[in-house]
Amino acid sequence: MARKSEPNHYNQTQLRHSETDIENPRSRRTVLVSAAYRDDRPWVRGAGRCRELDLFEIDHVGVGEMVAPYEVVRTHQSGAFFMACFAGQGQVLVDGRWRTLAAGQACLQPAGLRNSFRIGQGRRWDFCWVRFAPGVRSRTIFRANSPVLADFAGEPLLAAIRGLIAEQKADSLSRRQHQWVELIYDYVRGFAGGFRGDARIEGLWDKVQSRLGHPWDSQALARESGLSFEHLRRLCLKEIGRTPMNHLTHLRIQQAVRLISETDVKLAAIAQQVGFANGNSFSSAFKKSTGFAPSHFRAGSGGLE
Repeated sequence: MARKSEPNHYNQTQLRHSETDIENPRSRRTVLVSAAYRDDRPWVRGAGRCRELDLFEIDHVGVGEMVAPYEVVRTHQSGAFFMACFAGQGQVLVDGRWRTLAAGQACLQPAGLRNSFRIGQGRRWDFCWVRFAPGVRSRTIFRANSPVLADFAGEPLLAAIRGLIAEQKADSLSRRQHQWVELIYDYVRGFAGGFRGDARIEGLWDKVQSRLGHPWDSQALARESGLSFEHLRRLCLKEIGRTPMNHLTHLRIQQAVRLISETDVKLAAIAQQVGFANGNSFSSAFKKSTGFAPSHFRAGSGGLE
């Protein structure tokens, strides 16, 4: 549905999916999906299929050349989503607020969180993406210090996705397709796990992730890192794309999503286990990240898309 603040935002658009999939008919996207992926949306039904994607637990990859108006909202995304921009710019929803994703940048969103992106009026946005299936790879690709939005040279990934699509169309040997898929996976894994900054930051977030229930505050994070808080803040913004306290909340919500989806532990116990002082603060932070209250998320977690 159109945002109330922009009543004419969706003029001359096509509504393709009830969750929210608004696309200008002049946009173009090329998609390749895994052999096991099942979805009744038109862009999936008409896509080529690649068995090698299943081996890396990837649901689909693709290239989008989109023009405004364009907006996507996924409220029940079950697998991690990686997007790299190579021309123009758009916006992605990160931690409850819109952030610009421009050429030379990438964004990595874990499963369970609301995944939304859009283009402003009159703009163009060219990007490629990798959407993981729910499973081990979708969870383990992340590290405690994985960036949400950071600089990324997307042209090699774009070339790999286009190479895979070309090989699939040519009905080439599965060995060749496997090499392209492995390369695609390595590029995403490199972004998620390749910390390029101060090793003290990596050590800090590894320790925080192992002790999420600890009452961390800004000064405790600074002490643990051995840096001043302002220095820590600058490094986190540069390398991870979040302030230290926002990243702490993100790690806590990620763990809460896993516990709610995979266990029967009571919500109050989960809130305490991941470090929230009370149920109200937990519910507020959880809804900001996922779009749902914890109880509603648990009720609907069996139907993640």
